[in-house]
Amino acid sequence: MTPSVCAPVRPLIAVLALCLPAVALAEGGTVTGKVDVTPTKYMEDTVVYLKLVPGTYTPKKLAMDQKGMKFIPRVMAVTVGDTVRFLNSDAVAHNVYSPDGESYNLGNFAKGEEASYTFKKTGVYAQLCSIHPEMLAYIFVGQNPYSAAVDAKGNYTLKDVPPGTWQLEVWNANKLKAAPETVTVVAGKTVTQNLSVKR
Repeated sequence: MTPSVCAPVRPLIAVLALCLPAVALAEGGTVTGKVDVTPTKYMEDTVVYLKLVPGTYTPKKLAMDQKGMKFIPRVMAVTVGDTVRFLNSDAVAHNVYSPDGESYNLGNFAKGEEASYTFKKTGVYAQLCSIHPEMLAYIFVGQNPYSAAVDAKGNYTLKDVPPGTWQLEVWNANKLKAAPETVTVVAGKTVTQNLSVKR
């Protein structure tokens, strides 16, 4: 009986199958760093993002709460196609609307109720409550998912970024500016890029 020519190939296929998950995990890289904001009181109003990264992205669902008469978080970064659920954890009724971009008004809802909105265009959307005009938040809608609001110390991390050379930029609600930086991302590696934001 003639041995099958496929027999020696089977162990190789098994080995490749075991290796594929590791390769998939290493496809993207990470961009991280710290943003120095002057004046520092505007730190929380800052988003770091990569501009124009091609690709098809799976829409996500996120949540922004209204608690203690504030929007939480104050700044959120999402991608076109993502849906944000607006919650109400306060004992009073709230409203959510934005005059920006495609503009929307989700009406009033009581404690424990919620409303949602799916973003169709890039841009920055101020989140307001017509019942409590002192409430304010921002949703940054990017072309791609490689964006992040900085933390209280100005740190940011962009994960699973495709390998390539990209432009790193900063948005700040108070019109503070930072010079764009060019970052080169390598699969499975981390690149650190600090930024300085000022008037």
